[in-house]
Amino acid sequence: MRFRVGIIGIGSIVEEVHLPVLAKRKDVILEAACDVNEERLKEISRKYAVPKSYRDGLEMIAREKLDAVVICTPNSAHIPYAAAAAAKGIHIFLEKPIGVNPQEAEDMIRLAGQNRAIVMVGMVSRFRRDVQIAKEYIESGMPGDIYYVKAQLLRRRGTPKGWFTDRSFSGGGVLMDIGVHVLDAAWWLLGCPRPQRISGHAVQALGNYETRFLSSWKSSGETVKSVHDVEDFAAGWIRFENGTVLALETSWALNGKQDEGLSMQIYGTKGGISLPPLTLYREERRILSEIHPQFEENHPYEEEFQHFFECIRKGKTPVADGVQGLRVLEMIRALYESAGQGRELSL
Repeated sequence: MRFRVGIIGIGSIVEEVHLPVLAKRKDVILEAACDVNEERLKEISRKYAVPKSYRDGLEMIAREKLDAVVICTPNSAHIPYAAAAAAKGIHIFLEKPIGVNPQEAEDMIRLAGQNRAIVMVGMVSRFRRDVQIAKEYIESGMPGDIYYVKAQLLRRRGTPKGWFTDRSFSGGGVLMDIGVHVLDAAWWLLGCPRPQRISGHAVQALGNYETRFLSSWKSSGETVKSVHDVEDFAAGWIRFENGTVLALETSWALNGKQDEGLSMQIYGTKGGISLPPLTLYREERRILSEIHPQFEENHPYEEEFQHFFECIRKGKTPVADGVQGLRVLEMIRALYESAGQGRELSL
């Protein structure tokens, strides 16, 4: 079985990751591509031999006979395109976050369900080998009752350019960009518990800095005059109904030490887990021990799309389905609301 796939939004992540992964798959036909940047669209379509090109994603969905669509536009455009695909029963892969408005996302998910369209959100951290192994240890009961998790992803100077810093397109700053990975990975490892109370803190501390001799990640839609009206640092504290507490921190720009990507510490009554590197902490014969599982690194994006197409083929619910993407968005919106009000919120 081969899947006719359309891509909407050809930003850097699509050019560097998604397209190379999809182009290698023998079960994928890149049927059509869409982007507002006509020059970039022509270049990418020529490079990957995509036969149909569109400037309007809704037109592409209406005219093409597609099995699946990959949506990688600015966050505010996710749901309109996904809803159009859902109405036609086209399977949907959405880059994170699912959108900016929880009610719109919920309506889209309902429409997709009515038309038997699968919705998967690109929570790629769930497909990292170290995260998957940590998940297995947690489900086996190795850490006992988990009472506290600390999760971070801190950049020292890494604010992206273009629509990412414009709230009207992004719906928020670092929390909506890389913070969603931090929150989702920790929440998924915990078994997706229901949040009970949330306290958030979000600030634009450095803004449009002009640090010399450093390059910034750019979106394909970058303009000469960029808007900077979102946070570049965010932190949160979430108490779940099962008693577990999650503390998270994320930054685009920070006057502090940069980490090497997503990091996490998980504390339980019988043991603990941290990553990276993946390390287990426990007592063996009442002797403190550290265990370093040995494994080969994987390609999370390849596994992510393998899972997506397998779910379509077998009619399975994805690991990161639309409902879970919606729950993560709801937590993010609650963190913003808490930060704006300067108080903890009960959910």
